[in-house]
Amino acid sequence: MTASCRILLVSIVPPRNDCGVRIVMHRMFVERSPFELHVASNADFANDLLVHTPLRLPGPLHRMRKSRFGPRLAAWITDYENFVWPLTTNAALETAVETFKPDVILTLAECGLCHGARKTAERHGLPLAGLFLDWFPVMKGHFGHEFTQTTLSRRYRELYSACDLAFCTSDGMQEVLGLHPNSHVIYPMPGRHSVPEEPWPPSNKKFRLVYVGSVENFYGRMLCSLIEKMEPTKDLEIIVVGPNADWPLDVLNRAKANGIYLGFKSPEQAADVMASADALLVVMSFEKEHELFMRTSFTTKFLDYVAFGKPVILWGPDYCTPVRVARKHGGAVVVNQDDADAIVSACRQIAHDAAWREQLSHEATRLHQTLFDPDRLQKIFVSEIEKLLQPRTT
Repeated sequence: MTASCRILLVSIVPPRNDCGVRIVMHRMFVERSPFELHVASNADFANDLLVHTPLRLPGPLHRMRKSRFGPRLAAWITDYENFVWPLTTNAALETAVETFKPDVILTLAECGLCHGARKTAERHGLPLAGLFLDWFPVMKGHFGHEFTQTTLSRRYRELYSACDLAFCTSDGMQEVLGLHPNSHVIYPMPGRHSVPEEPWPPSNKKFRLVYVGSVENFYGRMLCSLIEKMEPTKDLEIIVVGPNADWPLDVLNRAKANGIYLGFKSPEQAADVMASADALLVVMSFEKEHELFMRTSFTTKFLDYVAFGKPVILWGPDYCTPVRVARKHGGAVVVNQDDADAIVSACRQIAHDAAWREQLSHEATRLHQTLFDPDRLQKIFVSEIEKLLQPRTT
């Protein structure tokens, strides 16, 4: 059935093999290619990347966003995108439905475009599936004015209830969203990593902690505090990989000069760096304003890390889902203190205890082969969509 199943993916984030939600989507829809896929998106991406339909705001608003006035009007334009645009019939999306003839509309749950996808599915009598990967209503850049966040979160929950099939990125997301007759947890799809024979950078005999992922905002603040603690030590080092670091200029320049911050690297290049690690770091924010996001999200890098069979250090509060998973299933050392010194201490304990180091490596490998097994996750994804379509094909 999967070869003929036609999926119209309506998403602000197109599948792309780089980072964040884009890479998760790429792994689900492109690397494994379980369905015949057509993407409808308002994001800019290469014409030859995927078969797709571009969705654009009305001409004047689109030009205004691209103009020098765009930053000043960003909040208002985003409010329009979230609240007014979904109420209108999108001609390009209608054409995509009529020409592609999808069996199901699948949408990334966020703040605006997904609600247009919901109405389109209703108009055409198509089943609606939702991907609940992040709590977008509280993420900067996805809401306009702050006072809209409560309404956006309420609509996010309403979309969940309206979906014929819902995929949640974590147990925490599923718990916060509540009961649903057809909801399933699928952790973010890990990549197909192969451990390189010659990891890079070469070892300098220090205990090496590697972080690969987002380096902005709260992630950046935590990483900077850790760099300040680890940089003066003689026995430890940290290497950070990720795009667009927004760190204080003196820290950023020093980190670049000393080989601490390597900037963005492709998944293949990042794998070389991860393979050079003595331990791999997961970071989840302790800041109160990000609590809902931490309770519901699940970091992709945790699943990527365990494929390397290295000790994983998970730095985050007890309420975040990755910590809860690690406490239940093993696979990581949990550091639940908002203190960079605690990470330094954990690194030294792992470095000096060979038996513990071996145990942590074994736990990581076991997690990769069981709960985080990509074949298991993909099987859930494909089989649940097939079940959704069975009544329509019999």
